[in-house]
Amino acid sequence: MADAVRELEKVTLPRPVKRWHSDRVLDQGATNHCVGFAMAAWGIAQPVEDPWCDLTGHDIYRAAAAVDGHPGFEGGSTIRSGAKVLVNRKRVGSYFFASSVDEALDYLARFGTVCFGTIWYEGLFRPSRFTHIIRPTGKVVGGHAWLAIGVDAKYVTIRNSWGTDWGRGGEARISIDHLKAIFKAGGEALAATEKPLPIGGTNA
Repeated sequence: MADAVRELEKVTLPRPVKRWHSDRVLDQGATNHCVGFAMAAWGIAQPVEDPWCDLTGHDIYRAAAAVDGHPGFEGGSTIRSGAKVLVNRKRVGSYFFASSVDEALDYLARFGTVCFGTIWYEGLFRPSRFTHIIRPTGKVVGGHAWLAIGVDAKYVTIRNSWGTDWGRGGEARISIDHLKAIFKAGGEALAATEKPLPIGGTNA
């Protein structure tokens, strides 16, 4: 992401409002395969638009667990390992980690979706009924990988992998301030570039 961010530093216009289209919502079920599903959701969404499905999410997760050195492990993985799987399968040319939420959201607004790995609070399970906003309230219950699919002046739109019954058709919004708080507490933001590479960069 570093090269992309350097290009963005030359831009003086405000961050544009952006939403990337995705025509399918995935459902990881009762598994801990969120890393695989975040990567699969990246592939389904614009600008990539691969014909992936739930089976792809499970497959990427299992391969990521093997990258971790724990084949067959069902307790979770990292978004770095998920990205390595896509590189190994020659589906992704490179990937980049953002050093801040602002860097990640600038990328999101201009180039494509971003996979986040963050801690997860009880309140994040329950989007507001009418606004579909989630807030990091209650206790920390672990970590979760998810896809950022849109951004405006105040909110980031999350495409989750818990089916269409969660939030509004599988999506919710989190304020940028709350996202910065949970990111600071232990988060990662990864942008993958499909082949052929639209921007320069080196493998992470």
